[in-house]
Amino acid sequence: MESLFSFSTLFNLVLTVIWFLSGIRDLQGKDPFIDLPFNQYHRDPEYRAFWQKKNGVFYMLNSIAFLILAFTPVTSLLYRILFGIAIVGDLLYLVAYESWNHSAD
Repeated sequence: MESLFSFSTLFNLVLTVIWFLSGIRDLQGKDPFIDLPFNQYHRDPEYRAFWQKKNGVFYMLNSIAFLILAFTPVTSLLYRILFGIAIVGDLLYLVAYESWNHSAD
């Protein structure tokens, strides 16, 4: 008997929910789920507030995009367009983050 969802779809849904919850937690100003030693949030409260807002929006938009991608056929044009927009948006976000992070150098 074939299951309703494949393992990859269920895994994608779980990651989407975790990503969405991380975005909500960032927008609320809560601490990250995992406190990593290289996290710069403890350095400056203004820096933390600035990046938590941006990370919250980033995580929530990515979770919505990947939720749609989970139920869209890979061969469809919508999948390719949405995936391309998500990749370009992520790359622009990373470039903005790195330029902001190294602007004081």
